[in-house]
Amino acid sequence: MKKILAFLITGLIVMSINLTAKGENNFAIVVNKAYHLLFVENGSKIVRTIPVTIGKRGESETPTGTFSIVSIVHNPKWYFNGKVYPPYTDDHNNGLGVCWMGISLPSYGIHGTNEPFSPGRNRSHGCVRMNNSDILHLSKNSFIGEKVVIEEGFENDSLAQHLKKINLLYDVENIMQNSN
Repeated sequence: MKKILAFLITGLIVMSINLTAKGENNFAIVVNKAYHLLFVENGSKIVRTIPVTIGKRGESETPTGTFSIVSIVHNPKWYFNGKVYPPYTDDHNNGLGVCWMGISLPSYGIHGTNEPFSPGRNRSHGCVRMNNSDILHLSKNSFIGEKVVIEEGFENDSLAQHLKKINLLYDVENIMQNSN
């Protein structure tokens, strides 16, 4: 009887350690506006890097701060300028692409795009957008409540300048591949 009780107690301890380990994570989405990159971080480790589009300077600027994911919607409708666009799968004019991940600042989110050459630029209406393949991967590995940090970064540092040039080369390569 003592062996069975010891086995059960040991099992409960192991289960509670596993549940705690799975329930606690240090995942965060960090957007660096100067780099036009989104980093998925687990603690201090970067596990994925995604090129993104951010808002235009001025009235459509992407806000900075610490937020959280409040919704994840696949194939969303897009309500813009008094018009309703069907999901991207039915209408490629849908600017949200194939997925919307709303953040805790109303009307802002992370989403796909109908402009595949826009990552690396300031072209959105304030949201963070990325290519549809990237948002699908991100949405499958994200969760409601996940921390989102959007930071300015330093526009004039040498890495930001190099990334602008790399994005330009990426566009040229994609244009060449799609022209065939």
